[in-house]
Amino acid sequence: MVTNMTYCPPGVHIWDVWVNHGTSQCFVETVSSSVIAGFILIFGTVQLCMYRKYGTEIAPNHLVKSKLYHLQVFVTLLVPLVEVARFALRATILDDEQVFGFMIVSLVLNLLAYPFSLLVVRVERRFLLPSVPTKGHGIVLLLFWTLVFISENLAFFNLDKKQWWFQLKTTSDQIEMGLFVLRYISCLLMFLLGLKAPGITQNINYFTLNDSTRNLPPQDRSDNHSTWRNFWKKVRILAPFLWPKKDVLLQFRVVICFMLLAAGRVINLYVPIYNGKIGESLEIQCEVMCTTVKFQWTV
Repeated sequence: MVTNMTYCPPGVHIWDVWVNHGTSQCFVETVSSSVIAGFILIFGTVQLCMYRKYGTEIAPNHLVKSKLYHLQVFVTLLVPLVEVARFALRATILDDEQVFGFMIVSLVLNLLAYPFSLLVVRVERRFLLPSVPTKGHGIVLLLFWTLVFISENLAFFNLDKKQWWFQLKTTSDQIEMGLFVLRYISCLLMFLLGLKAPGITQNINYFTLNDSTRNLPPQDRSDNHSTWRNFWKKVRILAPFLWPKKDVLLQFRVVICFMLLAAGRVINLYVPIYNGKIGESLEIQCEVMCTTVKFQWTV
């Protein structure tokens, strides 16, 4: 039973960044886990709200079936499992069976952050926003995986420090090093698979986006098609974006814009006629002036 548990090891404060010629594990694990978990929980929640309000679900037959996507899910869940194993070993056989507060905080934040990021991945896979189709994951997940990979690389600042496990002098150091290598490889795979985005559906046909009974039509890559080909199909796809059904003010603005366009066309038709009348009047005035001058010269 652990009694009088402190947040950091004895003689170390949470804001002591540099301890015994190396970075403090208490500071590094607290800051890194807090920044990573806070980022994905805050901005991931905002992204989920946007998808819930504006997203359109993709039909199951349009979803990409990829083994790399299942590998991405596996490594995302593997990282918190490694943290659980590391915490259990720390509490039983590693570090003199000592448990500190920063270990519990780091474990809880990791158990929240990684499954939540997996939820965001699943939403991005199954829903699309009414915008230009992306070719990968959103900026929130990309920044999350970048922060995770950077936090794992921070440990290399302590390669020659006695407070870390890189010396491999004891069994505890070897176990810690093995867990670090496993976690590092998992985070690296998570980062690389996030860039590849194996679960994201691309080349979506918006007309059959949520139609579960139709398959994706084969794409004809010929460039010699007429502009008017599939005209009504294109109009039906673009109509919801050109005419907002639920906003009367925007509808009024659209009508005003079309009226201004029509007025501009009419004015363009009358410009040559108006210029022609001006030319005729100028010609008549010139003839009158010439006749007057000739008469005065004769007199």
